[in-house]
Amino acid sequence: MIWFRVLLLFSLIVPGFFAGATHADDPESEFFIGTGGKGGVYFPTGRAICRLVNKGSRKHRIQCNSGSTAGSVANLKGIRAGEMEMGIAQSDWHFHSYHGTSSFRDDGSFAGLRSVFSLHPESFTVVARADSGVRRLRDLKGKRINLGSPGSGQRAQQTNSSARWGGVRTFSAASSSFHRTSRAKPYATI
Repeated sequence: MIWFRVLLLFSLIVPGFFAGATHADDPESEFFIGTGGKGGVYFPTGRAICRLVNKGSRKHRIQCNSGSTAGSVANLKGIRAGEMEMGIAQSDWHFHSYHGTSSFRDDGSFAGLRSVFSLHPESFTVVARADSGVRRLRDLKGKRINLGSPGSGQRAQQTNSSARWGGVRTFSAASSSFHRTSRAKPYATI
């Protein structure tokens, strides 16, 4: 049901949104959407949006492409740098990019940033094995956790949140990106 609502909303927005993106001297314009890791929600969402846009590409002469990226923070920085036209991002990181706060403090405010639609609400969820001893957030101190991929909203949020428990003490150089059917691997110690 949520996919239907997202696709319906996007199909209503797309014609007006892309009308200004075409160039009279270009027979076809390309449009890139930054998504996230291939095992997450943003990657298939970006592909679905491009499928919808590309169905009418003969009429509006726009070719949409999407690709796997590190996620929210990387997408927002990529939009600002002109590396992509659109990116899927968590709303809190959109806020920080717009206002030039948190991970975007050095970049300054990105007042030209706009939101097209909301995909779904994202809440903070902690999952731990029953025998881990983790019952409250403060029980994470001294535990190894997966912070998320560098450049993702998840990673930035975990890094900011961990400051409450004294910050992240150690990092593993391994990527935290894994297929959803894989077992999570420890990534950092709080």
